[in-house]
Amino acid sequence: MNKLHMECQIKSIGDTLKFTAYGNVKNVEDHAGDIALDGCYAESIEIHKKAGTMPILFWGHDHGSLPLGGIDQIAEDSKGFLIEGDIAPTSFGKDVDILMRRGDIKSMSVGYNVMDEEWDAQKGINYLKAIHVKEVSFVNFACNELSTVETIKSQIITGVLPSKREMEKILRSTGLSRKQSMTICSRYEPDKKSGIDIESLKAYSMFN
Repeated sequence: MNKLHMECQIKSIGDTLKFTAYGNVKNVEDHAGDIALDGCYAESIEIHKKAGTMPILFWGHDHGSLPLGGIDQIAEDSKGFLIEGDIAPTSFGKDVDILMRRGDIKSMSVGYNVMDEEWDAQKGINYLKAIHVKEVSFVNFACNELSTVETIKSQIITGVLPSKREMEKILRSTGLSRKQSMTICSRYEPDKKSGIDIESLKAYSMFN
């Protein structure tokens, strides 16, 4: 599952544990090089509406934990992915509520599956045209590149070649500049028979 990270831009916090916030802001490049375009959430909202579901609310994308609370409304407006929800009055939920009111928790992230995207190799930007939001999380940092890279590495170990964008993240994590990574990735074609051997790729130290 991919992640979009942004300052959560909490709009309001009521007297109870209810909140209104932007899970993601559109037309702004995040630290991972993704830009959510206008309309990218529309299909996901329709899917949830038909299924009678909502994205799950977590802390830190911890899918193995209990939900932090619930999401009551989701919508896409001119600014981004707007959500309304409430934090459960558990001991942890109350801690999160206090930290939100103090302004110590400022970042939110959406976990999503890509439905349609377009990669601009020259700019090194990935344009998200349609994504399905599976969960929304409050997070400590607006973008955790290390977590993203570790996820990609684990995919390689299981025999899945990374996309061009994912390969660029791996190369940059080893110390290469953005320009150097983009130059290498310009010749990388994961969807074609590029002659790349998974077993040889696993042998490199950066995947161990």
